[in-house]
Amino acid sequence: MTMTIKSATWSNEPDLAFDMKRKAEEACKIYGDDQVINSVLGTLADDEGRIIAFPSVYKALDELSKGEIASYAPIEGDREYLDKLIDILFDDYKPDAYIRAVSSPGGTGAIRSALWSYVDKGDPVLCHNYCWGVYKTMCQEFCRDFRTYEFFNEDFSFNIDDLAARLDEALSDRDRTAIIINSPANNPTGYSLSDREWDLVIDLLKDRARDKDKKLTLLVDVAYLEYAGDGKSQREFFTKFTNLPENIMVVVCFSMSKAYTAYGMRCGAAVGISSSQKAIEDFENSFTHTARANWSNVNHAPQKILVKLSQGQDLEAYKKDLEEAKDLLTKRAEVFIREARQNNIRTIPYFGGFFAFIPTDRAFEISDKLEKDHIFVLPQSKGLRIALCRTPARLIPDLVQGIKKYL
Repeated sequence: MTMTIKSATWSNEPDLAFDMKRKAEEACKIYGDDQVINSVLGTLADDEGRIIAFPSVYKALDELSKGEIASYAPIEGDREYLDKLIDILFDDYKPDAYIRAVSSPGGTGAIRSALWSYVDKGDPVLCHNYCWGVYKTMCQEFCRDFRTYEFFNEDFSFNIDDLAARLDEALSDRDRTAIIINSPANNPTGYSLSDREWDLVIDLLKDRARDKDKKLTLLVDVAYLEYAGDGKSQREFFTKFTNLPENIMVVVCFSMSKAYTAYGMRCGAAVGISSSQKAIEDFENSFTHTARANWSNVNHAPQKILVKLSQGQDLEAYKKDLEEAKDLLTKRAEVFIREARQNNIRTIPYFGGFFAFIPTDRAFEISDKLEKDHIFVLPQSKGLRIALCRTPARLIPDLVQGIKKYL
């Protein structure tokens, strides 16, 4: 007999990424670390396979008192944390709009709250078809209608035409919809929308928003923002959220997981952007209410850490840690792109972030074969995700050769 309600009854299928991680770790125990290539999970690791935890971040944690760590944070988040976060997020590219932030457990919490607050049961949520699968999981949890559009044209540029077609379908019988865009440094592809492509997205939304009965929400997941450029250029698109129609809401989903190597601290924020003061007040009230109803408040320690690392010598130490991590990723990406090109393997253009991607419709078959060679990558419906974040540069040629054998 099943006691859970129908909408909360799910099969006990393991999460694919964590199941592949488990297989890779078991192979390491059997064959030794030097005989296994583990290119699965999205955590930054050094060339010996050890997770990278920025010294500046964990020094700041060590310097917190037990009381600071143990105490409750305000439900909406520490005010100083939220103010600093907005400054860090936008830098010199803050849109001219009403802006508020509410803390969340990682970027996931921000996305979850946006899906709860801005689309209702049965409302469509549009997402590019190369995406983090948990977007769909969250939509299923809340009975939202998750739909995908073609992310790319044949030349791997952003497919604005298919987004427009799917958006028109969504608005044909519903007055609300949300569009998720994970850029820059998209997971799983490493792709970033160009300024021109962002212009196309904004122009499309403005055009459809001429019908004032329609309410459009743009969710921008920037979990990999810090690994997608020089620190400034990848932020320029934020200014495009200036003076939008009042029936367009933008929610930027910020995470400390990757930028601060604070995956397990579960801290982030939803940052609302609107041309309407009333809409931004509603945003803050709704997200604070959701926080109280679900997780009550977010860990206090990482909020304190972000503030501490935003100034003086602590900021310089953090910048040094971040630059070293970015350099590590860049070198690995350069090796991967070179090896793929030399072996005539087509990849999606990589602009930054933790992952690169090889499109193929045989991903699961190839992944099964690679496992027998002690090579572990993440198969997805559109291809193979390569976790550059945890694959040493010295092993990437062997990884590419292994994939080529089965392609």
